[in-house]
Amino acid sequence: MTTAEFDPAQVAEVIGKADIVTPMTIRAAVRVGLFDALADAAGTAGTADPAGTGAALDLDRLTTTVGGHRRAVRVAADHLVHEGLLAGDEEGYSLTALGSLLTRDRSTLGLRDLLDVDTVVGRNEIALVDLDHTLRTGRPASEASSGATLWQELDDADAPDVSSFDWEDPGFAAELVLDSPVFATASTVVDLGGNTGSLALALLRRWPHLHATVLDFPVFTDRARVRAADAGLAERLAATPGSFFDPLPTGHDVVLLSAILADWDDDDAVAILRRAAEAADGNGRVVVAEVHLTARGNLASETSVAVRLEASMTRPDRTSADVEALLGRAGLAVETAVTDAPDRSLFVARPLGGAA
Repeated sequence: MTTAEFDPAQVAEVIGKADIVTPMTIRAAVRVGLFDALADAAGTAGTADPAGTGAALDLDRLTTTVGGHRRAVRVAADHLVHEGLLAGDEEGYSLTALGSLLTRDRSTLGLRDLLDVDTVVGRNEIALVDLDHTLRTGRPASEASSGATLWQELDDADAPDVSSFDWEDPGFAAELVLDSPVFATASTVVDLGGNTGSLALALLRRWPHLHATVLDFPVFTDRARVRAADAGLAERLAATPGSFFDPLPTGHDVVLLSAILADWDDDDAVAILRRAAEAADGNGRVVVAEVHLTARGNLASETSVAVRLEASMTRPDRTSADVEALLGRAGLAVETAVTDAPDRSLFVARPLGGAA
């Protein structure tokens, strides 16, 4: 087939679908603070809403503010004008309504975290450039460059930002966990892979008699301690650096695993559960609250969400029946199970041979 036989419209459509220039330009602009610089200029002009104010920064001031290279900033800003995120005229550049969604004042929307490669979710998103690794291995794309999990990379990084995990509401049908009657009679719980403490703190608020320990990489446990102190719960929450593949602290009434197993293949998941069974020490209970994510397309197509899940987790497809089978392999007997919730299953199990 010769060049003349190609349909130019089809070629343009393929290029449009595969083009990474706009996605990377937006991410670069977020990272260098370009949208924030324009929002600050609008705020200095006395306008509460930074979008569409006419308060513009000329190229020289914009370049100085972001600490950039004048020509490169101009080229990127002109492209963002073309894409409707900025407005540009002879006076300079200003934000549009779209661009204002990417300023720090709108950070609660979550868009900035998604587009900033310095954040956890942003790093996970940009790892899609290595999706071929997932296609070949079934492993998360984030492991392609270093061979380490995203969590290990964060722990090894210099001053990583894990604040995007500081959720007041743990999400993913967390009420199923928080309302579990197993905590009514428990005095202590250890949350394995408890991150920055969102679920543990929520449990402490729900159950005033409870004490909790968060076990995770140091980058997360350090943050959990700060959050507990800020919440006035430092005396009831301990944070212990560690790995759930190693021997775990014993003596807790409940060993909790929430939204953990989907990151691991079956053999690793069984190894984690066996460590949890050892920690339950015969009389304790292992609570597995696994998240079952579905490719629902609200802001993106279902197929797009499915690709993200596949690229982010080792076993995003595991069902509640699969989780129960893993518990059996690990030597845990299920006492109660909730499997009809849309986003989570909840299993309370005891080690075989433990007190019933």
